[in-house]
Amino acid sequence: MSDTTKGYLWLFFTITIFSTYEVVGSIFAHAIHPLLINAIRFSVGGLILLPLAIKTMRREQLQLRGPDLLALFGLGFLNAGICMGLQQYSLRYTEASTAAVLISSNPLFVSLLSVFFFKESLTKDKIMALLLGIGGMLLVSGGLQSQNALGPILATLASVVWAIFTVAGKKLSQRYGSLVMNTFSFLLGGGFLLILTAILQVPLTGLTPSNILLLAYVGVVVTGIGYYAFFTGLLYLDTTVGAAVFFFKPALATIFAFLILGEPISIRKIAGIMVIMVAMGLVIPPVKGVVKKVFKGVGGAS
Repeated sequence: MSDTTKGYLWLFFTITIFSTYEVVGSIFAHAIHPLLINAIRFSVGGLILLPLAIKTMRREQLQLRGPDLLALFGLGFLNAGICMGLQQYSLRYTEASTAAVLISSNPLFVSLLSVFFFKESLTKDKIMALLLGIGGMLLVSGGLQSQNALGPILATLASVVWAIFTVAGKKLSQRYGSLVMNTFSFLLGGGFLLILTAILQVPLTGLTPSNILLLAYVGVVVTGIGYYAFFTGLLYLDTTVGAAVFFFKPALATIFAFLILGEPISIRKIAGIMVIMVAMGLVIPPVKGVVKKVFKGVGGAS
């Protein structure tokens, strides 16, 4: 088996795991406080990744500095506390598939933020991607009707915050690598949330045996093993290819939500997913060429 094949297999395994998060999270969304969920999830996930991160640091002779630890703490709280807090709350008010699709659209916001933070050019492709993405998100969410607006709004805000996390962590990721950055931001963010749950006296209601198993799955499998698989896949493939795997999450998450939760797959949602995937394809380098070829093919056929 070639290294490229190994890389794609690891990344396919990664995105399959990641696509189950909203489905599993929606099962105990109303029973367990989101703060407690994310405190456990990221603390456990960080501990699983820690040995691999330490090994990487020793091999590459990396040493975390005080200011960087403070920045990692900020990133951890931004991710575990705010982004995933919004996402977990959204699962109380909307379907798991809708939340998954909306947060998966974060590459669109990353491309927009990069224009302001990294002085990247605002190309026609980026403008088209944003317009398509907004249209697709409205389709998926049902047009943000008054009776179902809160869930989609929270999931969209989570997507925006995830994009901010991605942009804000770029320099640290370049300095230490994604594995080290994510491991310590998970630990610092999750650890702080554990302290916060104690200070705020967050109730421990909903921690039934079945919910504890599901919570363990989210922490160990989705956050720990999932990110381990992701970083392992990146050992064989380019980072931009790794980012492209998230292109498939909207479709996979919707299928899992249908099979496990019985969520209906409407024509409107399918159309919205397709529009969002096309939009993401315009800003994700490995997919961009394919999308443009498809557009050219359609244009030629007409």
